Amino acid sequence: MSPEEREKKRRWMVEYNRRRKASAAKAAQPDLDALNAIYGTRFRYGQQVTVTGRRYTIIGVKWGAWLRVKNKDGKKFVCRPYDAYPVINLFGTVTFDGWTMGPNGKLKIKKG
Repeated sequence: MSPEEREKKRRWMVEYNRRRKASAAKAAQPDLDALNAIYGTRFRYGQQVTVTGRRYTIIGVKWGAWLRVKNKDGKKFVCRPYDAYPVINLFGTVTFDGWTMGPNGKLKIKKG
């Protein structure tokens, strides 16, 4: 296989995977829209959320009332929409009364 043919095949696979991912998102979003209308939330397919202190990605809805999420290792489970919080990316240092959080997510609590 020549380099030109290889590059053509690679581009075709990239486009195929992009379309497949878009199709999955399109199929899951109507269910998420219904869930958002019921609970007054604004979740979308592929959004990063924090559940029980860990980061997950939304992959859909189950039984019309549960969010389906997965972690980076591929473990999937469901949770209530009120238990999921959107991930907030910090670009600087945030300081409150007794603690400071940097962009890396480390929390420093002032003692005394």
